[in-house]
Amino acid sequence: MEIATALKRLENYLEAKQLITKGEKLILGVSGGADSTALLYLFSRLRYKYSLSLLAVHINHQLRGAESDADEAAVKRLCLTLNVPLIIRRIRVEKRNSQENQARKARFSIFDEVMANYGYNKIALAHHREDQAETVVLNMLRGSGISGMAGIKPFTGIVIHPLLCFSKPELESLLATAKIPWCSDSSNLDNGFTRNRIRNELMPLLRRDYNPAVGDHLCSLAEIFLQAEEILSERSKQQYRRVTLDYSPSQVSLELRPLLKMYPLERYYLYRKAYRLVSKVETDFLAAHFKAIEDILCAEGSKILALPHGVVVKKLYEEIQFLSESKTPEITESCLEIDADRARAVFGNYRFTFKHLRILPTLPEAEEQALHIIIDEDKIKLPFKIRFRQPGDRFIPLGMGNFKKLKEFFIDEKVPKYERNLLPVFDDGDKIFWITGYRIDNRVKRDETSSRYLQIIAEPLSTKPKRAIQKKKRGNDESDEL
Repeated sequence: MEIATALKRLENYLEAKQLITKGEKLILGVSGGADSTALLYLFSRLRYKYSLSLLAVHINHQLRGAESDADEAAVKRLCLTLNVPLIIRRIRVEKRNSQENQARKARFSIFDEVMANYGYNKIALAHHREDQAETVVLNMLRGSGISGMAGIKPFTGIVIHPLLCFSKPELESLLATAKIPWCSDSSNLDNGFTRNRIRNELMPLLRRDYNPAVGDHLCSLAEIFLQAEEILSERSKQQYRRVTLDYSPSQVSLELRPLLKMYPLERYYLYRKAYRLVSKVETDFLAAHFKAIEDILCAEGSKILALPHGVVVKKLYEEIQFLSESKTPEITESCLEIDADRARAVFGNYRFTFKHLRILPTLPEAEEQALHIIIDEDKIKLPFKIRFRQPGDRFIPLGMGNFKKLKEFFIDEKVPKYERNLLPVFDDGDKIFWITGYRIDNRVKRDETSSRYLQIIAEPLSTKPKRAIQKKKRGNDESDEL
């Protein structure tokens, strides 16, 4: 391949996909193979036109002994010849089933470290059209969705793939024309790795027995799926605004009713967006995770599900929440005793204020509610305890004349299961007289004979107004961005 032809094609691709801008600082991942060697060479020729600052990074996994060291030495020589600065990192990856994934994570950890230390903008990797075709097949075999079938994207976060417009033979031809040697990785022949089996066995079979142009067709298919992904992602921005009840960096709450009216594919994009916002991870939301969420979505009552990267999904009666594990409250105390002199207390996820009254205050009807109660103080025993529920708990809910098990009360009130063990219960030894946030006991209600009152105000330690429920107008905050 002629050098001028390759440079022109690369420039056209960079500009069509808007992969770089002038003056950027670009890290090049260089292993020493033909692909990354071509990447290094081409960008060394383009750096002055685009005013690029280049930094090559070579990671020696030390898995192939002398061969790995030879790759490192070859990259050193080439960078010296092309006058491109180089950083070398040596790592060790355990030889086991997840070796490829371990190595990938280790590489990106080093890339992130180098970017942070030296202030670079992007990472360029040398994947080409054959890599793209193999990735589409691999993702199809894994049962991937549209995003996976789009294969390797030209631009993902801070990572660009500028050589997707070249085939591997074209890159090798370019290097031969430029008289630049490259290294061969013997591990690419190890069919113990799934990708190598696809590359060395399946793809040759498909080309030989089905269609010689199968690689090109798979790349075209990836481009179609990429466009579909972009369209659906853009559509999900509008839907996200419509169904989001609450947003914070550690929690996203989506309204259940409009979600259920959508196509499953539309829900997939909303789940993925919520998952990424909470986990701060741009990948690893898989079809299995989507199915698990769909299963709890259709289940009766409240459910809870743990996903990777510390994300917890909770399905309530009217919403579905994505939140980080750190936001999930833990029970740290079993009970707290409150005597007559106590004015304030913190228990569970609530701060309580106690006030003893002789005169019943005049309050607007709306002010006295589930978190603000005034009861007849003479009908309770002091000191009393605040605790969490226990097996067999029962009380007489306000307005009723018979005992009701706390478990049945929670079911009737549609209290999510995971919240039931976190609700403070007020117990004076003879009876439970308040379930925080829900109901007092009928035996402590005030009446015309009451002369002393106990006012208790509960304040959640962490709460946010739900925007959609309150019908507030949404603006351009970060929750509107995909």
